[in-house]
Amino acid sequence: MNIEKITPREPRCWVVLDLESAVLDDASHKRYQAMERWVPSDDRPVRRGYRRSEDPLTTPRWPFQTITTAAVMVLVESVAGNIEVNRFDTFSAPDNNEREVIEKVLKVFDKAPSNAELVTWAGMMHDCPLLTAAMLRHGLTYPAGWRWLAFGAGDPVRHLDLARVLTGNFKMKPVHMAEILAACDIPAKITVPAFAVAGLIEAGRWDEVKEACECDVISTVLLLAHWRRLHDPRAEIDVVRDRILRSVEALREGRGYTEALRAYREAKFKALLQEAARDAERLAPWLDREAA
Repeated sequence: MNIEKITPREPRCWVVLDLESAVLDDASHKRYQAMERWVPSDDRPVRRGYRRSEDPLTTPRWPFQTITTAAVMVLVESVAGNIEVNRFDTFSAPDNNEREVIEKVLKVFDKAPSNAELVTWAGMMHDCPLLTAAMLRHGLTYPAGWRWLAFGAGDPVRHLDLARVLTGNFKMKPVHMAEILAACDIPAKITVPAFAVAGLIEAGRWDEVKEACECDVISTVLLLAHWRRLHDPRAEIDVVRDRILRSVEALREGRGYTEALRAYREAKFKALLQEAARDAERLAPWLDREAA
């Protein structure tokens, strides 16, 4: 009788990425205005039929954004099915220019295990196009094994875009990540709301920009852990979440969000203890009598 040999599955690995950017290169937008023969003036503040925020000649759109900050976390499955934080890096101005931020992200990609999957929230519509456009400007090349990103980042096997997954391949109306996280009781935007980040970049408040970027990665990682539970029952979500948060607290001690994450984790643990006590009282009321 032939017995097929079963090869153990290689532990999964995820690279969770978030980028922050703002329109900082005014010279490029002026080139675009020149191509369109557009000369701004008080009597022509916007083209007919457009509101100012819609007109690309007066309001630069995403091709003119500069990547200032990137946070990236590498996660690896443990033998028991838990999720271990392998590394957590942040690259940002003023210590790095755009090219240096991108080059360091590419090095993280290159050093990740060969089976690593990219994880983002709406990365197909934001982070990945911004990254590819910036690489075009700087003449950079994706590492071997990651060059599929140059073709739109739409590989559903290598890129887990949680916004795509949770909206039925964008068939449902797109929502903010914070809406999903609030519904799942996952912390998000702990330090600043999303709309404030561009202003922080323009003001050069880089510590706050880095914290905002890191918060988005941490929230995405927690959402990934909840999503993974849908098809992988090996580790309870409470255990996985606690392990991830403990690792983040150790790696980012002193950040503006660390104490809030610790309080969230401890509140979840306390709730579990209270639930266990209620179950014990209901299912085994004699335990209190024996203890007495």
